[in-house]
Amino acid sequence: MSILPKMIFLFLNIPIIRSIQRFKNWNKDLSKFIWGGKKPRIKRTHLIDEKKRGGLGLPNLQLYHDACGLTWIKDWATLKKTLKILTLEGADLRSGWHAYLWYDKKSIEKNFGNHFIRSSLMKIWDKYKRRFHLKTPLWISPLEACERKELGRDNWPRYKDILIRTNNNYQIKSQEDVSKHFTNIGWFQYIQLKEYYTKDKKLGFEDQEGYWEMIMKLEKKVISKIYKKLLEWETETDLIKECMSKWAKNLGKSIQLAEWEKCWNTRLKHTYAMDLKENWIKIFYRWYWTPQKMAKFNKNASNKCWKCGVEVGTFYHCWWTCKKVKVYWKEVHWRIQKMLQIRIDLNPKYFLLGMLDIDKDRNKEVLFNYLTTAARMNLAKFWKDKEIPEIRVYAPTTEAEEETKS
Repeated sequence: MSILPKMIFLFLNIPIIRSIQRFKNWNKDLSKFIWGGKKPRIKRTHLIDEKKRGGLGLPNLQLYHDACGLTWIKDWATLKKTLKILTLEGADLRSGWHAYLWYDKKSIEKNFGNHFIRSSLMKIWDKYKRRFHLKTPLWISPLEACERKELGRDNWPRYKDILIRTNNNYQIKSQEDVSKHFTNIGWFQYIQLKEYYTKDKKLGFEDQEGYWEMIMKLEKKVISKIYKKLLEWETETDLIKECMSKWAKNLGKSIQLAEWEKCWNTRLKHTYAMDLKENWIKIFYRWYWTPQKMAKFNKNASNKCWKCGVEVGTFYHCWWTCKKVKVYWKEVHWRIQKMLQIRIDLNPKYFLLGMLDIDKDRNKEVLFNYLTTAARMNLAKFWKDKEIPEIRVYAPTTEAEEETKS
C-alpha cells in the first residue's frame, strides 16, 4: 500500500489537522472504495482492528496522524533533540517545554497556542495525556519548566533523579545530593524544586514506568508502536465481536477467546493463499447474504432457504442445519476421516470454523483446515442454487471408494 507512507510523511512533517471532519470525509471515501458504494457488511471498528485480535488491519488515518504528532511531543518530553532545533521551535516561549506538557502553562500563555503547529500538537497530547499518566510522571523536570530561558542547559534534573522512595512515599533529596549530579543548582533553584515537589505531591507520583516512558526510550519504529497503543484504546470496547457471540449462540456453547486467537494468529497463517484466508474471514464475520437478510429490505423476496425451501434461511441454517446441506457435509466428513485415518466428530465448530486440535500431529491439523476450507468454498460457489454441489467437484470419487462407502 503506497498511499499510507505518503500520508505518514505528510502527517509527520505537517501535523496541523485539528478538525475531525476531514478524517470523517476520508473514511467515507475509503468505505465507498472498499464496498463499491454499497452498504458495508463489516463494521469499521472490525476493519481497523489489529489482525491478531481478529481485525483486518485497515489503517486508521486519524490515529496515524495522532501517532505522528506524538513523536513531536516525545522530543519535547525527552529534551534530547538538538538543542538548537528545540530552541528554534520554542523561540517565542517564556517557559520550558515541560511547563506546557504537564503544568498547563499554555492556558496562561496564549502565545503558545497561536502557533498553528504547536496548537495542533498540544490538542493531540491533551487527548491522550491522562491515558498515559494518571499521576505525575518521573520524567518531568520542574526546573526546565520554569528556568529554561534563564539557564539553557542540556542536562536537566528530573523527578526520577531528585526523588528517593522510602516507605512507598517519594521524598526529595537534599541540596547536597542533588548538587553532586547537577552542577549550578544553587539554593534558589533548590527552593524552586521543592515548591514544584510540594504541588505535585498532592497528585502523587507514578510508581513505575509506563508505556509513554517506553516510547521515550525508542529510537526506531516509534510511530508504529504509538499507533498500536492508540488502536488498542480505540477498539478496547469491541474486544468480543458481535459475530463471535452469534457463533456461540448457534453452537449452543461458549467459545473461549484463546480459541479465536489461535484461529487469527495461527490457523490463518497455514497458507499464503488469500482466497483461502478470505473464505475463513467471510465465515467468521458471517459475510454472506442469506434469504433472511434479503427479505428484510426486499418485501418481494422470500425468507425461506434457497435449497430446502422450508425453513427460514438464516446464516447457520444455510451453512449447516439445512437437510440438503447436511448430506453434503456427511460426504465431506466421511472423506476427510478416510484421508486422515482418524475419527472426527461431525461438528460445525470443526468444519465451519476449523477449530480442531489434533494432538501431536500438526500436519494432519493443517491438512484438515485445507480440506474444510475447500469444502466451504465449494459450497459457496453454489450458494444460491437449489441443489448442493456434487461431491466429485470437491474430490473425485473412484468406484472402489463408492463400494467401500456402501
